[in-house]
Amino acid sequence: MKLAWVLAITAAIAAAQQVDEVRVSAHLYMPPLPNISTQTNLVQMEVVVRDQRGHAVAGLKPDDFQVLDEGKPREIAGFSVETRTAIQPPATGHGPKLSVDLVGTPRSTMLFFDDRHTTMQEMQRMQTAALKFLKGGLGPGARAAVFSTTQGLTLDFTGDTIAVSAAIQKLRAHPHLSENGLLPCPRITPYMAYQIDSVFDFNALQAAVREFESCGSTDPTVSSPLAITNGPVGASPTDPHMMGKAAVQAQASATMQQVRGDALDTFDALNNAMSLVTRTPGTRIFLMVSSGFIAGMLNTERDAVINRAIHAGVVINALDAKGLWSEATERPFGQEAQTPTGVPLQTYQYEDTNVGSRNDEMNRVMQEFSSGTGGLFFRSNKDLAQGFSELLEVPETAYLVAFRPDDQGGEGKYHKLKVKLTAKSDDFVQTRPGYVTPKRAAAFVPAQPRPIDHEVLTSNVITQIPLEVAGRLGTGQPDDPSLSLVMHVDLSHLRFADREDRHLQRLTFVGELVDAKGNMIAAKEGAMDFALKDDTLTRLRTSGVNATMGLNAPPGGYMVRVIVQDAEGRMAAQNQTVMISK
Repeated sequence: MKLAWVLAITAAIAAAQQVDEVRVSAHLYMPPLPNISTQTNLVQMEVVVRDQRGHAVAGLKPDDFQVLDEGKPREIAGFSVETRTAIQPPATGHGPKLSVDLVGTPRSTMLFFDDRHTTMQEMQRMQTAALKFLKGGLGPGARAAVFSTTQGLTLDFTGDTIAVSAAIQKLRAHPHLSENGLLPCPRITPYMAYQIDSVFDFNALQAAVREFESCGSTDPTVSSPLAITNGPVGASPTDPHMMGKAAVQAQASATMQQVRGDALDTFDALNNAMSLVTRTPGTRIFLMVSSGFIAGMLNTERDAVINRAIHAGVVINALDAKGLWSEATERPFGQEAQTPTGVPLQTYQYEDTNVGSRNDEMNRVMQEFSSGTGGLFFRSNKDLAQGFSELLEVPETAYLVAFRPDDQGGEGKYHKLKVKLTAKSDDFVQTRPGYVTPKRAAAFVPAQPRPIDHEVLTSNVITQIPLEVAGRLGTGQPDDPSLSLVMHVDLSHLRFADREDRHLQRLTFVGELVDAKGNMIAAKEGAMDFALKDDTLTRLRTSGVNATMGLNAPPGGYMVRVIVQDAEGRMAAQNQTVMISK
């Protein structure tokens, strides 16, 4: 399993060698949130004000801010101040040694590596920088998890820097689409495809058509399989320019389909990683490491990520994996012109004048995520190790500002936002760049917690299912103490549903650590789905099954609570006390 949770089946199952008879799943447990119904939609922003040295400015009031929605002033309907614990990252050998100021609040950092939009060379540079940073440790009380776009969670939250380093070393780049585009001639990059297909940039279209006409074939329909398409209405099928235009538009459209698909996959991965970090206690940091990608026209999806982070109190910091970025006027190696005479002049001029714009568009997602949540964006710097060090911080003061959007704005419309300081100042403001007008609120239907969720919040002892629980302390790093729980369930008293030649049942497990104040410190959930054959069921009714769970927590005394529920709703629940030492 990729999570720090293992469900191990007994030897009886292993002997059967029927992996399809038991399916195991596991994830961090998150208590259901209270349902709140409101009559008015509010747009909420996290606003961070920084001075010229980059330090967060405290002590501001609602009257110090002006909110502009599409240039129109909005009245502030909600205002609060969030003060976070100052936690400095460990020293990495860059500059003076940093001090650490801890007041007992743990810090959880999600290290999100965008391996979908990263080249092999960029991934290697990121790994080298991250490993260099990790030599100094994560800092007292700090934990980190490793997540990638294509692989998902590869390491759950831990303070073990050796485990974090090992997980990062295993990452690999998995790009779907190179900068060369789908075809070598004409070369239509993702940015150029975006300009042609979404922005309708005439200059981009003409530059690509000129290269298409120089690709070495006198028949425009031969140069590219994407060119086999109907031309514009009224165009002559033998007009080379119009056929070239149709071929370029078809290639740009096909490229954008893949660009959008990759961007949506990345947003899905970001949301999945966000759901994990929101379940952790204390200060939460989300560090996105990426070379950037085109996400134009996906305003709703970008806005949803920012909204989720703001509501969960998560700061998104971003690191540009390109480092100190520069690009020569000539095309990079491996992307040279495939035309007999080289790059046409009009194509060269377009590419040369849009180098900076392309880089800005690639970075726009990271810029908006960081500025929209009060985070920082580390870019145009080759010292990526220093970037990791600087970005493992959160602003000490943030302001949550809310206003009521215009009801006449239209559902799904993107609005540009700007927050200004009412007094003249050299300080600068970070906040989200815009929002998508929310849909009208549907009838409120509160989500009902599951029966097992109710039991998580109690200390009831339940014996409807035979359950035995044993625990032992882990043998991890001193700063990463853990508790391993072994749960044995007797299946002889469970009823299985019959379907064809299989016997079906499902066991859901939840384990939690609760401190002396009743706070949930760590909790995880897993399930065993059984589809057993006759002989396997017979053996398991005799032997039972074991589930092993690992829970990590700071040293201290805790109550361990384990709940198991079967498919019919019957449960078992036990409580034990445990002392986790260093």
